[in-house]
Amino acid sequence: MGFFNKVGRQVEQFSQTAKDVAEQQADYRCRTCEEQFHTDHDTCPECGAETVVAVEPE
Repeated sequence: MGFFNKVGRQVEQFSQTAKDVAEQQADYRCRTCEEQFHTDHDTCPECGAETVVAVEPE
């Protein structure tokens, strides 16, 4: 495996881990598609549904 392939895979793994952690700490979610995000929206930025709700703290 070449150097750039290895580094590319590591960057992708880091990006996925960062995204997963960010979603776990999200303040809002869409009830329709379950997308999670940090800012309040009138409609879901992912699917367009109007079912955005605040996430209850654990």
